[in-house]
Amino acid sequence: MGKSVASRFENVDVANSVLLGVVINDDELTLEMDFCLAPEHPDYEAPGEGEEHCFHPGMLKFAGISKLTLERADNASGGNKRRFAIHSFNIEGTKFDMSCEWGDIHLQARSIRVLTE
Repeated sequence: MGKSVASRFENVDVANSVLLGVVINDDELTLEMDFCLAPEHPDYEAPGEGEEHCFHPGMLKFAGISKLTLERADNASGGNKRRFAIHSFNIEGTKFDMSCEWGDIHLQARSIRVLTE
């Protein structure tokens, strides 16, 4: 039996993580992330000097999307910004909502996976 959606985010602090990119492919959406990991996460490494958190590359992958709304922030495309802070994050069952400097993402998907690289 698969893990519950909530347990997939165990020891991953999404609110302090950073969005790096958004990739859309048919009925799939991939959010490229720099995850903020808790010390209990298996990929956790001690932060370097002057750093407060452990960041580790990864992805949020959504498959079987039945609803998708992307609202790009007006200032997100300006400049060469490559890291977007997350303002809010909520997941309930198959529904996902996130607001960040990139914009707002709202979706409903059959499958939600958290992957670290």
